[in-house]
Amino acid sequence: MEDTKNPEQISEEELKEWLLNIHERYFIELKKANELPNSFWESYSAFSNTSGGWIILGVVEREGKNEIVGVGNSEKTLTSLWDQLSNTNKVSFRNVNNQDVNTYVIDGKTIIIVYVKEAAENMKPIYIGNKLENTWIRTGDGDRRATKEELAAFMRNAQPEQDNQPADHFTIDDLDIDSVITYKERVSKRFPKKRYIEMDNQQFLNEIGACYKDRNTEELKIKRGTLLFLGKCNSIKEIFPHFHLDFFNRRGNNPRWSDRVSDDEPNDYEMNIYNFYNIVFDKIKILLQESFVLDNEQQRLPLSDFDETIRECLVNCLAHADYVQGYPTVKIDVYDGWFCFVNPGKMLISTEQFFLGGDSRPRNETIMKLFRLLGVSERQGFGGPLIYKTAMQNDCRRPEIQTNIERTELKIWNIDLVDSYPNLAADEKNVLRYIVKSSQAQSVNAMKKALNMTEYRVRASIKILEDNELIRKIGNGPSTKYTIEMESVEFWTQIQMAMDLLKKHMSRTTS
Repeated sequence: MEDTKNPEQISEEELKEWLLNIHERYFIELKKANELPNSFWESYSAFSNTSGGWIILGVVEREGKNEIVGVGNSEKTLTSLWDQLSNTNKVSFRNVNNQDVNTYVIDGKTIIIVYVKEAAENMKPIYIGNKLENTWIRTGDGDRRATKEELAAFMRNAQPEQDNQPADHFTIDDLDIDSVITYKERVSKRFPKKRYIEMDNQQFLNEIGACYKDRNTEELKIKRGTLLFLGKCNSIKEIFPHFHLDFFNRRGNNPRWSDRVSDDEPNDYEMNIYNFYNIVFDKIKILLQESFVLDNEQQRLPLSDFDETIRECLVNCLAHADYVQGYPTVKIDVYDGWFCFVNPGKMLISTEQFFLGGDSRPRNETIMKLFRLLGVSERQGFGGPLIYKTAMQNDCRRPEIQTNIERTELKIWNIDLVDSYPNLAADEKNVLRYIVKSSQAQSVNAMKKALNMTEYRVRASIKILEDNELIRKIGNGPSTKYTIEMESVEFWTQIQMAMDLLKKHMSRTTS
């Protein structure tokens, strides 16, 4: 099915073609079904606990084209589906509504397509058989049972802001005094009327909510987030033994790195979150000053907004990390033309909502508040739109974000899509850039004329781009065209909309 197709233009034939050619992957599961198979519930649990997906009943995956076999008893299958969805002894949470289940008749055979949404974090994990150990997650093209560590991560995600909890038996002596003093000075400059600078360190921390006195014992309680943000590294690792922060400058041809900042190397500063942020952001700003782009008149122009984007990425990476899980560790890599931010733990909003903005759900509220007092983070949750907007304004390759129960990875570029693939030859880059800038799929003949290239060179470039999954073919014969490969959530949402419209159209024509 063409990903640029208007949903209202979908036909029964296009749906059939899609079913014959789709293969199981992270968000697609094909099942043979005379009735509702038991394995349906494993996929239901897995999709609910990860990023959602489609379970297609009545299609068997084959090499080449699939086989549409249909559902043997569709009425009984649907009755069983709804009965079991409403049975809490079968599933812990109903995550499918009427609009999520569609029935189609293709060549006289009934196909049932069930869209399983990703469940809200506070409802996870979704398990079956009334047993928590029957929790499944989606990896690659299959379902697997969640491990004990993953179950524990689900529980933490369901109740975030654990950094608000007290670090029992830790005192102000476990904080790095230099970090506290410099932090207080910076916050005081932003809020001079608060007279923070006149307070002693304990008063200041108490005033901003970084610590508090127990009402019963009068004992000073340091919050876990405060310890992470301003603490001594050894004290931090007593509570968070997997705590690890890494920055690598991997620009140039150096086989390893040219610069590193890490908590496991000797440093002049205690490597808490506050100091790591300051050191790394300063280093990246210097690197950004060396990055330029050329406009049409060959004048050098700096990427003026990129430092703000980097700041937002760095804050998000540090404030949303699951420091209890600790693996993978927080890691920031700088390459020629792009940056990679990795933190342990799943992002607590969807990737769509991240780029849409307006929904802020920090895992570590104390850490985020301490960043906000510095003026480097906003509560409204519009960091994602800022990151995406900067890329668009500078014609850079669009940001990419992946998140799952184990990790969140955000990649951003300060070069365009074509230049972000340095291994492509000049012809391949020209063809790709032409397709990218076109508003619709392009034919070989159109590319020949526009690029003044021979048909052989165009087709050779297309072959390389297809092999690298950068473009894909639409149609056959004389009508063959090529477009950018899009495996985006938006594309699959479009397909769901298209199938809904097809269902309505088919019901009208048969009534």
